[in-house]
Amino acid sequence: MKLGVIVPYRKRPTHLRQFQESIKEYLKDYDYELIVVEQADDLPFNRGKLLNIGFKTAIRKQCDYVVFHDVDMLPKDVDYSYSEVPLHLATDFVNSKREIFKTYFGGVTMFSIESFKRINGYSNEYWGWGFEDDDLLLRCTEQNVFTDFEIYEVPQQDTAGLYLHGDWSHVVCDNIIDIQNDFTIHCTFKPDEIIPDYDKDFDEYCVFSIPGWDTTLSYNSFNRYKFETWDIGEECHQITSDYDYPKLTKITITYKDRILKMYQDGNLVGKKIIKRRLLDTKQEKFLIGIASINREDDRKSFRGFVSDFAYWDKALARNEVQGLHQNSGMSYLIDDNQYNSSQNLKIYYDFKHTTFDKSYDYETGKVMNLVNTKSFGEVSQSIPKSLQDIERKKISIPARRKSTFKLIGHPPEGYKDGGWKYQSTRLNQIRYYKQILDNKSNLTTDGLSTLKFKTMSKTEDDNYTFLSVDLGL
Repeated sequence: MKLGVIVPYRKRPTHLRQFQESIKEYLKDYDYELIVVEQADDLPFNRGKLLNIGFKTAIRKQCDYVVFHDVDMLPKDVDYSYSEVPLHLATDFVNSKREIFKTYFGGVTMFSIESFKRINGYSNEYWGWGFEDDDLLLRCTEQNVFTDFEIYEVPQQDTAGLYLHGDWSHVVCDNIIDIQNDFTIHCTFKPDEIIPDYDKDFDEYCVFSIPGWDTTLSYNSFNRYKFETWDIGEECHQITSDYDYPKLTKITITYKDRILKMYQDGNLVGKKIIKRRLLDTKQEKFLIGIASINREDDRKSFRGFVSDFAYWDKALARNEVQGLHQNSGMSYLIDDNQYNSSQNLKIYYDFKHTTFDKSYDYETGKVMNLVNTKSFGEVSQSIPKSLQDIERKKISIPARRKSTFKLIGHPPEGYKDGGWKYQSTRLNQIRYYKQILDNKSNLTTDGLSTLKFKTMSKTEDDNYTFLSVDLGL
């Protein structure tokens, strides 16, 4: 069986030399063809399209199967023998503690010729770093290539709420929250998307905030929800939790006996011991949808649904939080017969019932605090809307063959200083998650069957092909 090793490449001559030497020695007992595809234009790097081009070359070289191989991964203990089932090989590294999450399908992957044709190859539309491998796994999921799956369940219901469109839309509320004593803060919300296309400079979006030292609940592009607050010694305290894709989510924060806890959809996801008192900035207002109305930038402007918000001047017990997170939701909280902490409920905004007036060019309105109708939230630039979540989503877990590589060091490409390095990665993320939420990829209209490029030069020598291409077509 003849192996085709396909390497996407641009402007890394030192890495390429190291890789050529390493792979030549490692595959000396294999019948193989090394195919390097160089992107010669000035467009953002398109790994998927380069690999599709290399695959076409592998067919011409009569390869039976291929390995798509990053140039910075040198084999140390790898079995490159044929497999009918596609395999993920980049499982371990001798010089890195890189986490391999269940659905990771990048770095080094193996396909038979027929199995890669079956999914129409990679998408050609992921320009810049990231997400072409996630899209590839989605294609495998649709074609039932793998037998193991991650199953995601989403409530099967219509959920009305306040829709904040992200362009500085927000709610300003009277602040009676006391974070220096026991408290519970709760919010039900759903982000529109991981990275909204209206804001391409920042990666964190604020759902709730007490301005000043930023006591905030936010979400970011790296699949994390985060609660953040500060103590009187100006030390920042954070609790984070993971999410799989944007869905209706219930987050509850409790604070008692200097212990801060965070719950997500009924589960305790983190806690911290706070040695000093939390910092109260004595703000008259708190905010839904933005971090501060005084900031010139909108880096933390939320886009999506907010269904409810509540505050108690005590820490709810774990069973109370779990009851709150059940389908009965907030109706459970305002019934004295069911709920023994209802007297401690000081703020309850039901964003499913919002009154609007038309006296401005954009829609404005007021949201009543159902505990004390004298206090209300002022809504700006927002609209009420209905939300229909998808019922269920499954993503394949790729088959793996345990392998070990050595990583060649290089400057960070995609993730840097807590954010995506390039705008193109953010756009790739939007594209991918839209397909996740739509429950389908575009494999029938994008891939090997629609591949277009221009060959600038080609060098062939024994079992080595170097192809330089222009993707600007």
